Amino acid sequence: MTAQHKGFTLLELMVVVAMIGILASVALPSYQVYLQRSEVVEAVSLSSTVRDEINNYYKQKLKFPTDNTMAGLPAPDKLIGNRVTAIQVENGAIHITLGNKIAAPLQGKVLSYRPAVVTDSPISPISWLCGHDAAVQGMQAIGDNKTTVPAEFLPHSCR
Repeated sequence: MTAQHKGFTLLELMVVVAMIGILASVALPSYQVYLQRSEVVEAVSLSSTVRDEINNYYKQKLKFPTDNTMAGLPAPDKLIGNRVTAIQVENGAIHITLGNKIAAPLQGKVLSYRPAVVTDSPISPISWLCGHDAAVQGMQAIGDNKTTVPAEFLPHSCR
């Protein structure tokens, strides 16, 4: 009678554990970037109300507010959230300062949103440019881009 082999040898188990370790070491850094990018997206969503206020101001006056007060908004340090320490309006552009509960590599970094208007057509709707995004031909970006968030952490629409 022959005995049948059941189970795995120690060597086979060690190979499987090593493979899992290699896969985890490759996947974890990518997952960290994904998590930090999602934190930036959450911070961006907080600024949607500010964009709406600037849109309304532009529709009424056909120019952009120079600061938070002119836009009818609270002071920059009063527009805060879990991952935002300030939202500042400057010559139509919005500068979101990241902080509070955001990941350490993003503390104090700034993400800018700039309005883009159709050249020679002030009554056309405005578009918004995020981060290092450039205006398309026929449109002009308003305000300065002060984005300091590393490109790897920006949402795809902001790169």
